[in-house]
Amino acid sequence: MTILVTGATGKVGRHVLAQLAESGYPTRAASRRAPIGFDWTEPDTWGRALAGVEKIFTVVPGGDDGHRSVRGLGARTCAFLDMAQDAGVTTVVLMTAMGMQYAPTSVEQRAVELHLQNTDMRWTILRPNWFFQNLTEGPLRDLATAGDGVLRLPTGGARVSFIDAEDIAACAVTALVGDHSAREFDLTGAEALTFSEVAALTARSRIPLFGYEDSTVQQFHALASRLGWHHEYITTLAGLFDAIASGANAPVVPDASDLLGRPTRRLSQFVAEATP
Repeated sequence: MTILVTGATGKVGRHVLAQLAESGYPTRAASRRAPIGFDWTEPDTWGRALAGVEKIFTVVPGGDDGHRSVRGLGARTCAFLDMAQDAGVTTVVLMTAMGMQYAPTSVEQRAVELHLQNTDMRWTILRPNWFFQNLTEGPLRDLATAGDGVLRLPTGGARVSFIDAEDIAACAVTALVGDHSAREFDLTGAEALTFSEVAALTARSRIPLFGYEDSTVQQFHALASRLGWHHEYITTLAGLFDAIASGANAPVVPDASDLLGRPTRRLSQFVAEATP
């Protein structure tokens, strides 16, 4: 039973790959730098990656990396799932994002969710909240660094139930090797924190975040533009921050702890590992 992991170098995918391998499951990493090369923009690479695969963990690839924008990746993911079904794949665990079930079908991740649900494969959908690791890599770190350690976001005093990427990966592994077919899980941490509370926790760690200030959307756009980010990437992030400000990312849901049979890790534990 070979399990294919796409996004194998990403925040979650690398942990899924490592946890599966540690448990003794045959795995295959899907990335451009893997021994069997895989590229979402080159369908000719998909067949070799799928050969002999029974199960897949996949994430809709990001079309924005801050400096460029690639469209149509949702449609390519759907085509990949069709090829996987034709190749004999039986099970797919798909990771999207918290609240995606309420998104319109024009949103690529929601379109992929619906497409997967209409295949003949067994499927599980994981919808995690923001990761702890967004504070140590990615846009939140970049914005805090640009602000000399002060994170300035248009989110007000709203809370976020952050979750550890390693806990998300553990949920994915549980779904892959167990029987959780036709189930959807909202994955959050055990507590919801404001960004001011987050900054208070990280201030004495190696994480470069020492404070938080509320900003306007216009101020965020100006800062992100100075960083050279693509305008579509900035617009996407602004939409995500607007969702936070609305309270959409505040709920604490027991799905992750129920799935794992243990509590999820708290941000204070994550930060402690980064403390000198």
